[in-house]
This record gives sequence, C-alpha cells and structure tokens, in this order.
Amino acid sequence: MNEGRVMLTDEQKSVYFNATRNRNYRASLRLEGFKVQPEKEIDLDTLTRQQLLQRIQQIKARYAG
Repeated sequence: MNEGRVMLTDEQKSVYFNATRNRNYRASLRLEGFKVQPEKEIDLDTLTRQQLLQRIQQIKARYAG
C-alpha cells in the first residue's frame, strides 16, 4: 500500500516544516505590504525576542493605522 511513498526522517520533517513556516511568514509579510527580499530567507528561530516584538508592533500599527 505504501508503494512509491518515501518515509521522511524526523530531521527531514523538521527541515521541511521550518522552510514552509518561513515561506508562509514571508508571504504574509508581502500580503501586508512589507518589503521582502526574495533571495533572503528569514529564519524565525534566529530572530531575537525584541525583533519579533518589533515586527508584531509594525503589523499592529498597519492594522490600527
């Protein structure tokens, strides 16, 4: 029944999840009107708490303003 299906390792699943999360985050920023550099990956895990809070404030300001 599993013919043709490839089972992924936990590490491969993690890499896929992080890549998908980053693509979705960048797409969300583009939809909100933020400038996003297409060649630059945004690694959410490397952002500091302050950077994340700053981005959240920018998005809140866009909605409220």
